Amino acid sequence: MAEKIDKKLLYVSGDKTVAYDKDHCYCDGESRDAGDARTDAGVLVKQRISDELEKLLGNITNVAVLTAAGTSLDNYENSGKTRVGLWDHCKAEIDSIVGVISTPELHRRVQECIDAKDIEGFLSYMLVYEKVNKAIVSRDGKRLVDQLESKIASACDLKLDEKNTHHGIFLRKLTSRKLTFPRLELFTLNYDTLFEQAAQSLGFTVIDGFSFSHPRKFSGRNFNYDIVCRDNSRLRKEENFAPNVLKLFKLHGSVDWKKDGDSVFQIGVKADKPCVVYPASDKFESSYEQPYFEMMSHFQQTLRKEGTLLIVVGFGFQDKHIQNVIKEAIATNSNFHLMVVFYKSKKTAEGTYEDTGIVSEDLPEYIIKNGKTPANVTVVFSKFKDFVDMIPQNKAYDNLANNRDEAV
Repeated sequence: MAEKIDKKLLYVSGDKTVAYDKDHCYCDGESRDAGDARTDAGVLVKQRISDELEKLLGNITNVAVLTAAGTSLDNYENSGKTRVGLWDHCKAEIDSIVGVISTPELHRRVQECIDAKDIEGFLSYMLVYEKVNKAIVSRDGKRLVDQLESKIASACDLKLDEKNTHHGIFLRKLTSRKLTFPRLELFTLNYDTLFEQAAQSLGFTVIDGFSFSHPRKFSGRNFNYDIVCRDNSRLRKEENFAPNVLKLFKLHGSVDWKKDGDSVFQIGVKADKPCVVYPASDKFESSYEQPYFEMMSHFQQTLRKEGTLLIVVGFGFQDKHIQNVIKEAIATNSNFHLMVVFYKSKKTAEGTYEDTGIVSEDLPEYIIKNGKTPANVTVVFSKFKDFVDMIPQNKAYDNLANNRDEAV
């Protein structure tokens, strides 16, 4: 275990740590007097992350981000759902399916998912059941699994809360770099469009694999395009890149994607039957279909590039095909750095929730038994919106502030 149970670890990078207990905060294992141990430890973490990112963002060539459900939880009134929250949201649809199943053995297996509120395991069992038997339908002949999947998608149709500025600030800070550097690449497992909405509110241009003409049709070659300012032409063409542009890869699809035959279109509103990879055991197989395969290929290529920083936020490391790509980069790319932003809470005997801190069992691939990480891995315990505050603002390259009068 990375720390004793009575200490909560907030930061680990190599053999550098920040932790706290009831009375003290600890920096690299040494105790420090503290007014409020948790607060003082948080200040130390913020300074370390800020210093580390300032160095990495100023020198490393490629910056990529991988986000998952944890970033959507920080959307105030319009927040996303945890796995348990998604189960509760879909309870009526789940009960309808369970009510139709008559096989005692299947009932026993499903009960394990019900007890754990494991919607991925439940949906996986249903899909296997339908392959062996027949579709699970209601009395009026409607496929109940379709209704469950539709309810899952509806839970991800989120509007950016008016109080939510951290999605936009996150994009703004990470794109404030030299225009000669490659574009920020944002990979997300979320179906929602919170980052797209934040980018639109800032006037950012998003290169997402869909055509700029309408209807917006997906083609992998669209990721090869970029935007330049011809009127500001200089001797070196790479200095002509327009500011405030990022690349977006939605690895598991989006609520506003619609499939028509072999083509996928972005329609701008929630589709009746969105083109997404639903949380089930076959999602690994689905990831090798288009357009998801195109996205995964870019993810793997990016992590193999020399000089790459990957910031992972709100990801539970449950998807093996994603985790395998990250593990390969850590092991084989000597100029790769991984920063994991991790948060977890647990229910106390009193019924309240408390932070767990970083526990090695939650990230066994990245925190080794002696409580250290590999030299190119940093783990920080933080919610998404709090982590955004830790990212330094590079005012010299803040293109949003410096180019307010320029139209792209």
